[in-house]
Amino acid sequence: MDKKKFYAYVDESGQDTKGSIFVVSVLVLEQEREDICKSLETLEKESGKKNLKWNKSRPENRKAYIEGLLKISNLKGRIFFDIFSATKEYIELTSLATAKAILKKSEGDRYEVTVFVDGLKKKEIEVFTKGLRDLYIKTKKIRGVKKDENNAYIRLVDAICGLIRDTNENEWAKNISIKLKDKKFVSEL
Repeated sequence: MDKKKFYAYVDESGQDTKGSIFVVSVLVLEQEREDICKSLETLEKESGKKNLKWNKSRPENRKAYIEGLLKISNLKGRIFFDIFSATKEYIELTSLATAKAILKKSEGDRYEVTVFVDGLKKKEIEVFTKGLRDLYIKTKKIRGVKKDENNAYIRLVDAICGLIRDTNENEWAKNISIKLKDKKFVSEL
């Protein structure tokens, strides 16, 4: 049997909370990458969110974007998140959540994965890579994504991190995150 080729896009949020809450979001794709990218870019335009990160976009644009995700059916079963608290082991936890998402998506099949992590510096790549390898994740390549290389996939996982963080303080965020889980668009690890 051939190996599946996965592409994982990863973002995290919460270092500003000094460890009280830390959220990691992972998107795991296979060959459907181009179709999903076009759909996400169209949604970014239609929602008014454009190519802005979560914390730079307006609340009404965030809502339209997140609600629009429910119309992109080929996103189902591809978005994962994990929530951690009372810790500052950010790189290690990002690596752990990424590994859990890849393993969940692989369902025991043979695979190879290319991982893109938002904002990961060269020095941090070593720690992240070691974490994945210690968990027996078969990587092809791991890259940090710089701000100017940002793409629709990274903006999606950024939005999921932002949404999950907002669930503690925002009733709409809480309700839509439940809906996304119920409809199998996102899964908590």
